[in-house]
Amino acid sequence: MQPVFKVIVGGADITSRLSDRLISLLVSDEAGFKSDTVSIALDNRDRRVAMPSKGAELQVSLGYRGEGVLFTGRYTVDEVSVSGAPLTMTIAGKAANMRAGLKERKTRSFSETTLGDLVAAVASDHGMTPKVSDDLASVAVAQVDQTNESDIHLLTRIAADYGAVAKPSNGFLLFVKRGQAKSVSGKLIPAVTIKANQLSSYRFTFADRGKYQSVVAHWHNTASGEREPVSAGAGSPAYTLRGNYPDQATAQAAAAAKLASLQRGEGVGTITLPCDPRLAAEGEVSLSGLIDGVDGSWVASRVEHSLADVFSTTVSLEMRK
Repeated sequence: MQPVFKVIVGGADITSRLSDRLISLLVSDEAGFKSDTVSIALDNRDRRVAMPSKGAELQVSLGYRGEGVLFTGRYTVDEVSVSGAPLTMTIAGKAANMRAGLKERKTRSFSETTLGDLVAAVASDHGMTPKVSDDLASVAVAQVDQTNESDIHLLTRIAADYGAVAKPSNGFLLFVKRGQAKSVSGKLIPAVTIKANQLSSYRFTFADRGKYQSVVAHWHNTASGEREPVSAGAGSPAYTLRGNYPDQATAQAAAAAKLASLQRGEGVGTITLPCDPRLAAEGEVSLSGLIDGVDGSWVASRVEHSLADVFSTTVSLEMRK
């Protein structure tokens, strides 16, 4: 199959002007608030490639001839480099949705609310549309304090307590369970099944499973004035979370999320295959036909699509629990 791409700059489709000049196109899709990136290297043999201005918006899609293309992301040009010989121009961009305001420190509190309403309030501050997993949106939040803390750090911290991930994506502010990546439309991306015969290469590493068998968290009981423990898992050694949570439900969720995180670290892997634009960071990847212990459900922590000498996708995976 013949790979194809589509590049739109400032609303204008310039694909045809780049088709015989493309040296490489690299798209990196990262988990959480790590910035997604794009890099486009072009043959500028006749010096006729116009240098794009910093801040110009790029939209990139990838696919195969006869099958169409899938939108991979919207980026803002932040660096242009030229080199020779031969004469080349490389255009680099970062995700257009990583607004500077998300990194500004704030001090405020959220009381007697829900995760859905909290995320909506943050999204509204930045002109974004909130998209929260159905099973998280209605979770009650008794008290969350944001003290000299950026909105990025606040949402990342809260997401960790619920086994979730927070990420801006194409105008949306996502707050979803790990393995529930969403598309540009905000809809859940189905799991992608990968069979062994589709892989060009793979590598998996499994760490010792026995270090932590349980996690303990504490919450402040306002009725009794006592600091009370809750736990997830059973046995020792136990990992104890620092600080106090405002209520029992939040403490229990944090303990469960941390236990799942510790268990996820037991297995990591990397797979490379012919380019599959359906694969996205935080999406579920189902492997089959390898060996017991590897076959099953994984979560993509990073996805890199590369169109160069070969058209490939490399995915970093974490074991899903």
